[in-house]
Amino acid sequence: MGKISESEKKKNHRRKKKSVSRTKAELRAKRRRARRRIVLFERIFVAGLVLSILGGGFFLIWNLPSIQLSRQLDRGKEYEEAAAYSEAIESFEKALQLDSTSVQAYRCMASAYLDMEDKPSAKKILFEGWENTQDEGLFQYYCTVILNEAVEEINAGQCTLDTVDKILSVLEQDADNADAVELMEKANEHLRSSLTEETAQDFFYDRDGEAEYCNFTAYENIMNRLFTCYRDRASEELKHIIAEYGAPVSKRLRVNRQHLDSLRALLESVNEITETPDTEGVLSCLNREAQIQSVFADMFTEFDAGNYEAAKDFIVSETYTGIRDAFINGTMEYWRGETSIPVSRETVILEQTEEGWGFSYPTFKEDESTAGIITVWGSKMTDSGVQRSCISYEPAEQDSGYYPHTEYVISYMNSNVQKKNSFTEEMNYHFETRTWTEEGMITHMIGDWGGPWQWEKTY
Repeated sequence: MGKISESEKKKNHRRKKKSVSRTKAELRAKRRRARRRIVLFERIFVAGLVLSILGGGFFLIWNLPSIQLSRQLDRGKEYEEAAAYSEAIESFEKALQLDSTSVQAYRCMASAYLDMEDKPSAKKILFEGWENTQDEGLFQYYCTVILNEAVEEINAGQCTLDTVDKILSVLEQDADNADAVELMEKANEHLRSSLTEETAQDFFYDRDGEAEYCNFTAYENIMNRLFTCYRDRASEELKHIIAEYGAPVSKRLRVNRQHLDSLRALLESVNEITETPDTEGVLSCLNREAQIQSVFADMFTEFDAGNYEAAKDFIVSETYTGIRDAFINGTMEYWRGETSIPVSRETVILEQTEEGWGFSYPTFKEDESTAGIITVWGSKMTDSGVQRSCISYEPAEQDSGYYPHTEYVISYMNSNVQKKNSFTEEMNYHFETRTWTEEGMITHMIGDWGGPWQWEKTY
């Protein structure tokens, strides 16, 4: 093997040195590439992490209740602008499910209902909103809707007690509401001006709770609520309203017996707050009427049972003859009549004349649905200078109608009584049965009724 020269050694050393340098450079390059890949991976990882965090945050923010509420409100408003009211209301309902205290949701839903002309639902949601939030703005909105509805009814000439009820519902919540006070007065004016002579006199007249013109129960409810308002917050404005609503709507009123006690109680409450001549006059009539009714109560019971003999003692009593003489002499207070004065258990007629308020009862023909009418005979009928005392009774109609119609008349008079072959003038009772048919009247008379010389005659 030959000996390597010195120059060859140097060449080999240089080659080795270059090879080592190249290997180191390659390693360095390789390491640089690896670091770049790691940095890139780290950057990708970080970017992904950031994106994940941002996406999750956006998701959380997007689903925040306040953001969802805002979206539902905006969506509902868009539907409302497009007149898609059902969809708008659905959006507002979803908004309230997210936040039951959202004043804006209540207002928007009420607005949508009003656009649909569904006022009851608008009032309901506004009142519900006020209860849940106690927001004064919602309450005022609620009051405005109600009062606007009442104004429309008044302006359309359709004012009723229902209209008054609406206005009063606002006044009950806000006694200082000047608009409600003014509308209460206007409603009363329009209500009264809309009544005809017939409807005015029958304002309190409904039988068995079925009102043709007015439901007394509704009127009573309104008055009692006004009294409560006044007790809670007395004011001159409320006093004035009570006086107006408590005043009679007509100079002639028919009132059902079933309402008399309630009407008397209402007028007494009115009088406690503000005395007026009309109220006092009607009250005096009702109090006197109650006394008269108690006088005849037992006789109605006896007559209904067919016991006409019970009238014998009654028509000679001081109570009855006092009533009879008061009519004859024109000294009867409040109770009005002329010669034959009917007494009814069902209906009382209140009437104002130049003399003031008085009362009377309808005749049988004026109230054929009556359960029976007693008639006081207050005409001056004398026999040998002795005033005759007389009473009659007409029982309820039979199923067949007015005919045959019967009236029973009991009299105590001074007349001739046939005793054997002679006549003697003395006081005795007469019992007369008058029966009307379509052909005419048949009378059956019993003289000296129940006495030893009783006689009978038919003509």
